Amino acid sequence: MRVIATLVLICLFRTDSLFSQELVAKARDEKKLVLYHSTGIEDTQQILERFRKRYPFLQVENHRVPSVKIIQRITTEIRAGRDLADAYIISGLQTWLLKDMGYLAVYNSPERVKIRPALRDRQGYWTGVLWNLGVLGYNTNIVSPAAVPKTWQDLLQPRWKGQIGLEAEDVSWYIFILHLMGKEKGKAFLQQLSRQQPQVRSGHNLIAQLLTGGEFGLAPTARVHRVEDAKRQGAPVDWSAIEPLAPEPPVCISLPKNAPRPNAGKLFIDFVLSAEAQEIIYQVKRIPSRMDAPHPIPRLAQIKLLEIEYDQEAKDYTRYAREYRDAFGLP
Repeated sequence: MRVIATLVLICLFRTDSLFSQELVAKARDEKKLVLYHSTGIEDTQQILERFRKRYPFLQVENHRVPSVKIIQRITTEIRAGRDLADAYIISGLQTWLLKDMGYLAVYNSPERVKIRPALRDRQGYWTGVLWNLGVLGYNTNIVSPAAVPKTWQDLLQPRWKGQIGLEAEDVSWYIFILHLMGKEKGKAFLQQLSRQQPQVRSGHNLIAQLLTGGEFGLAPTARVHRVEDAKRQGAPVDWSAIEPLAPEPPVCISLPKNAPRPNAGKLFIDFVLSAEAQEIIYQVKRIPSRMDAPHPIPRLAQIKLLEIEYDQEAKDYTRYAREYRDAFGLP
């Protein structure tokens, strides 16, 4: 029986190896990979550099588009008959919108079995690359540890008027608030928060920079890895958790339905989900999606999480986004 089992494993390994070689050969013929993404530059750059070294025969075009503009760009190009991208790395909610529009193809990468089940869809349209957690970041020169808000309602205290920084596209946080408080109370909370005159800016990187610089004292949706990075570099920042927290929708990788070079796209997806690339994500202090990857911020392991099926909310994303932006007077 052991001999038979060994032979089966050898056959499976050879099948995977032959499949991989066949994919590499097809990608070589395509000669090029075009990536559209909205992730941090430093996160993607290291992965792309490693990918280029591993597959030097592919010319890699890297197009970073701000998250507020990437869906519009993709849909405009597709509707004009211009299918340009071979892979997308964008936020989960935006990925699910593309899936609902019929703009994604199924690709069950062999690496998907190592990804946390909650971070991959059953049909194979998308797979999580990394996931984020928004925490309450605070500037320690402005806010003492004893004064840090302990509940969301604490943000409504008069002392925090003008001292709160929010990201302009934090729709997933709004969805979390609705789940946590209920729809009516959640909407009311957002309206009350808007009266605190928060400083609303585009981009979590900018929010972290402004928090570090003391432009405001609190950032209720600060990316935990950004705060940790700044803290390690000696910045006067720290973070707290108003539990339970909800993990943000994962940053997802997907294959465009009409990708001009689908094999190059598949090869890139395999690589991004591999242990090698996920190790890079860990090294830059992001949270990898693989189950066998180490956790970059051990303190997070103690945080109570509220899991939300954000993909079920994708159909109402436009409405949620409008409510969020209307609350803060955004166009």
